[in-house]
Amino acid sequence: MLTNDPGGSGHQACTMRIITALLLTLALAGCGSSDEADALATPPGNAGAAGAPGGSGGQGGAGEGPGGEAGVGGEAGQGGASEAGQGGAGLGGSAGGGAGQGGAGQGGALIHVRLASSTAPFPHSDGLAGQTPLDHRSGLRSYRLFRDASDTVGVTVFDLGKGFVEVSYNDGADTLVASVPITTIPEGTYTRGRVVHTHVRYRVKAQVHAQGLSLPGEFDNVQVMSDGTTLDGVERQGGYFDYKLNVAGMTYPFQGNDAPIPQQTSSGGFSVAIEGGQWTYEFPTTIVIDHGLPADTTTTLRVNMHESFRWEDQVEPSYAAGVFDVTPVAFEPVKRFGANSFSVTIP
Repeated sequence: MLTNDPGGSGHQACTMRIITALLLTLALAGCGSSDEADALATPPGNAGAAGAPGGSGGQGGAGEGPGGEAGVGGEAGQGGASEAGQGGAGLGGSAGGGAGQGGAGQGGALIHVRLASSTAPFPHSDGLAGQTPLDHRSGLRSYRLFRDASDTVGVTVFDLGKGFVEVSYNDGADTLVASVPITTIPEGTYTRGRVVHTHVRYRVKAQVHAQGLSLPGEFDNVQVMSDGTTLDGVERQGGYFDYKLNVAGMTYPFQGNDAPIPQQTSSGGFSVAIEGGQWTYEFPTTIVIDHGLPADTTTTLRVNMHESFRWEDQVEPSYAAGVFDVTPVAFEPVKRFGANSFSVTIP
């Protein structure tokens, strides 16, 4: 049967299922792997501050030089913009510092955390219809690591407060989530990760049936998962949604603040929980932190999103198998929306 009116519980429950799996993956994805930024981190794109002078003979971007000249903040650290607020060239006495910190005073290597997505063909065996979203993004707010199941405190890798980094799950996307000096994370082995997701955006194709017509269109949806999330200049609380059905040059909008909690709260090894109004995803991992790391390293969480928007086809007049059929007030039941697989790579 079709999912009910978007303003009713049936429609929202269905949509929420979509978003759950989606974030599940995303959550785990965007920050799914071990190394990101710490509480002082800044979102990608901010310019790094000029690095403080390095100590005598410090390793600045310019290399080892005489006396204190070598670590003068490094050439790239003279206040130039950086991809992730990292002054560019060096560690030690070099540039503007990872995640907006003055690299020279910090010393040591940085860990860069990235999220990479692919839509390469994936063998589905769930008997559902599916499509790869035209666009798919999610916001990441914070990341914590835990040593084992008995660890209830954990270690903050990064926390952006009410801010977030929006990551993409589109094919070939590779997003820098954060960078953090390795010394800000206590040494040891961590077996669990937990991330907070702020919101999700996704756009999918749909065949719209209305007034006796059947026309191609799109669903363009946004849903807020965590309290205190600012989108388009307005702070929203968890549960806010803005769904738009676009067809034949017309837009049918639906908005509200009561998007339901998904009935399925775990998928692909991830579990979901709401803690203090924050939507969290927890997942297993193996992260070894060693302060003796001599150079920067990158940890990448790779996810597969091939036909990750999955629904159950319905038998109705003019409906077709393998097509997401909708009306202005209903759509076919969405069963899952999330990564098909994930892996963590650390060069």
